[in-house]
Amino acid sequence: MKNLSILVALVIFLCCTPTPASAKYCKVNDEGKATSCLYKTKRTPDNAQIVISYTQQGWSMMIAIFLDEFSMIEGNARAKAKKGEEHTLEFVNIRRDMLYTGRVMEAPVYLVSEEMLHEFSNAKGKVRFWLNALDTKDVEVEVAAGLLSGVDDYIAETKSLLGELFEDDEAVQNSSR
Repeated sequence: MKNLSILVALVIFLCCTPTPASAKYCKVNDEGKATSCLYKTKRTPDNAQIVISYTQQGWSMMIAIFLDEFSMIEGNARAKAKKGEEHTLEFVNIRRDMLYTGRVMEAPVYLVSEEMLHEFSNAKGKVRFWLNALDTKDVEVEVAAGLLSGVDDYIAETKSLLGELFEDDEAVQNSSR
């Protein structure tokens, strides 16, 4: 009987949605509502960092660039995995700041599709981003595809914890058709 109760408890634990204690990407507040789900790549060799999050407008990608002088990045960007198709990333907003080291940070935010994120997560080799700069030539960021390999797990956890939000989005999309 004791073994049966342990087995039942184990099955219940494994079948439940992730809890705040087991959440890897999402931070959950005390009321049990997810407050943020973020995926960050490690710092890339080109002094850039990528943060992917889910917002009310959909999936977003912020590419923070650390430079010696401002490039004035604004407008849509392009992205391409080594053997994939080229995608356009829709520009939303940018944050610019001066770091204590004297370098500058430009962090444009783009709307991206879930399909694009899956493609980048499963890419081999490099993923390249061309950010549209106003005062200079486009800023190119090259990321090892391995840095994006956890995106599929991040998407699954985000959908699990924010399930109602995704169901509401699907209902709105279906009703507009």
